[in-house]
Amino acid sequence: MAYATPEQLAEALRIKVTPANTVLLEDCLEAAAEEIDHELDRLEPLPDPPPAMVVRTNVNRAVEWFKAADAGTGMIGSNETGELQIPNDGFGRYALTLRPLKERFGVG
Repeated sequence: MAYATPEQLAEALRIKVTPANTVLLEDCLEAAAEEIDHELDRLEPLPDPPPAMVVRTNVNRAVEWFKAADAGTGMIGSNETGELQIPNDGFGRYALTLRPLKERFGVG
């Protein structure tokens, strides 16, 4: 289950929620939430409402999921910013953010 709403994701993307994009917004939030849940590996569920760092991580990572189709070449950007290399650490930087909430650390 996502930790943020489609409206929060749309705000971060600077777009409006519409019938045409609602499923995509929800899918991106769910994908990011699955990564969060996998990383936290918690025995107990997060409190309701979830901590702010989880909400922000859900939104920020979902933004990347939403824009992933635009980065098929490994580059993102626009005429205003030029092309930028997308980060290649996947969820790594978010894992560091969420570490205070992680309950179990496996050996691997």
